[in-house]
Amino acid sequence: MNFEHSCTVPVARETLWDFLMDVPQMASCVPGVSEVVATGTDQYAGRMKITFGPIRLTLQGELSIQELDQTNWRAVGRAEANDRRVGGGVHISAELTLVEQEEAQTQLSIQTEARLMGKLGEFGQPVIRKKADRIVAEFARNVARRFKE
Repeated sequence: MNFEHSCTVPVARETLWDFLMDVPQMASCVPGVSEVVATGTDQYAGRMKITFGPIRLTLQGELSIQELDQTNWRAVGRAEANDRRVGGGVHISAELTLVEQEEAQTQLSIQTEARLMGKLGEFGQPVIRKKADRIVAEFARNVARRFKE
């Protein structure tokens, strides 16, 4: 399943880049994410709680940064996480790019390829897509709020 999301963040591109590349700090803006810790160079472990209707999942997994290209304002990461209680998991590959629109305004684009396994794979694409849209929208609001403080 492929997703494309784009949002505008009211901050300069370099400032946003630095924030996003500090994964534990950036993860604090992702709804449901907790306990993100570095486990090595560009490798992290964490947990995310997510709800699909009456089903609550706790995904535990790992994230790694595969590519960092600040010259082109592009980064690629991979994540794998599982919920042991419900029995399901997700494998995600995501590419983000930053495009400066104005001096203090940056467009963040995220292209994601996700494979859902087990119980997660039983949800229909419209349900998954709607949830992903909500998470990215809330993430963008949280990041914007962080820079207003």
